[in-house]
Amino acid sequence: MFKKALSLLILSLLLYTTNCFSQNFRLGIIGGLTSSQISGDGIYGFSQFGAIAGADVNYKFNESWSASFGLQFNQKGARNFQSQTVYSAYRLRVNYIEAPVMVNYHLNKLQFSAGLYLGVKVNQKERNSFGAVDPVRNFKSFDFGGQLGVNYEIKENWQLELRFQNSLIPVRDHLANQVYPPNLFVLGNWHQKILDQGQYYTSLSLVVRWSI
Repeated sequence: MFKKALSLLILSLLLYTTNCFSQNFRLGIIGGLTSSQISGDGIYGFSQFGAIAGADVNYKFNESWSASFGLQFNQKGARNFQSQTVYSAYRLRVNYIEAPVMVNYHLNKLQFSAGLYLGVKVNQKERNSFGAVDPVRNFKSFDFGGQLGVNYEIKENWQLELRFQNSLIPVRDHLANQVYPPNLFVLGNWHQKILDQGQYYTSLSLVVRWSI
């Protein structure tokens, strides 16, 4: 009788602990648009738009802090349009599978996020006014960078999030002996040395998140 009671007590405690632990986890489904540019490629502005979609798992430590791990498809690149000063239109699209790891701070309906991401290149496509072109220089297989985000809860289980990403290591080399033009946005000598190493992504994403 005692053994049965003890077994029942242990089972009840395990079920209670598992239930409490699982309540801290939430699955999120995301979808939206990414606008991106590449520093050092001679094309300016966030003119290349692409899709972003994926899922993440969020674990809440307490009312203020949580951590999340995601897996997402993200389209980045660069684009310019034909004009009086631009002979040919050009569009570059590079597809990635990314895994962001984030730390989140919650304040009422707002959530502030910071973390890192690792992207694995799927493929790249380049086109101009005359059709598809063969890449002169391929992008590297990986994109590693930092990510920031601001999330607002629209209603229960639905959030709108603005994300910022920037590569921390070059995603493609410059042309031979080329350096980043110092007359562009450079914070100082240290920044100039980083930009001279190669090209980097900068992207903004607007996503809708559904929490389960």
